[in-house]
Amino acid sequence: MKILFIAEIVGMKGLNSVTRLLPGLIEKENIDFVVANGNKIDNGFSIIEPQAEDLHAAGVDVITLGDNCFKKKATVDFLEIAHAVLRPINSFYGNPGNGMIIMPARDNTPVCVISVFGRTNFKNPVLDNPFHAMKRTLAHLEGQVKVIVVDFHCNATSEKLCMGYYMSGKVTAVVGTHFSAQTSDMRLDENGTAYITDIGMVGSRFSVCGYEPETIIESYLTGLFPRKKVREREYIFQSLVIEADPSTGRALSVKTLNFNIDN
Repeated sequence: MKILFIAEIVGMKGLNSVTRLLPGLIEKENIDFVVANGNKIDNGFSIIEPQAEDLHAAGVDVITLGDNCFKKKATVDFLEIAHAVLRPINSFYGNPGNGMIIMPARDNTPVCVISVFGRTNFKNPVLDNPFHAMKRTLAHLEGQVKVIVVDFHCNATSEKLCMGYYMSGKVTAVVGTHFSAQTSDMRLDENGTAYITDIGMVGSRFSVCGYEPETIIESYLTGLFPRKKVREREYIFQSLVIEADPSTGRALSVKTLNFNIDN
């Protein structure tokens, strides 16, 4: 079976690009299951219900989030009822939403998607240890599902690498998000786990994490919180295609699927 993991979608241009292109990609690549990170869709911050509905209608099975998931009331309210939109599983106990889900793929293979949040350099004191959270979650899942895809939304390269090695042989793939800049260390390890430190974004390739560079530079010059503005031009589509053995959950191959959306 083949899983398409779409990188962090930035802004309405990113959303519209994904919904326009995805049906053709599913057919061309023979995709059985689609995961997309929606952490930066709504003006560069999180996602709201109509945007999630558009992604699901286009073929996205599960939407993962990250550090923006609780920054908008509309998102928090939506997470109370959302079925396949995930906030990090190690969020504070009692936060709305779910951190994992098991869904059937198009070939009827059960697929588990887990969203988890790193703690290094994130100012959030209510996050549980992501390594402990993953250990508990996998113990809970034992015997239920073989194919498991992890979105590790994290600031530090070292923490992402450690999670990749910790999950080796335990999950199908560990996909790093949050940098919005695709790294060149994609690998398929000897235990059948696909890994990349950061998958990148569906956003402007001439930006800082999808935002206008000037709005981020200003924060470095002033020390003030950046007034981020999405850069809505020169978009690139970045993603991974992971082929997995449904009977064992091992990844058989992994490749990037990247292309320019416009010039």
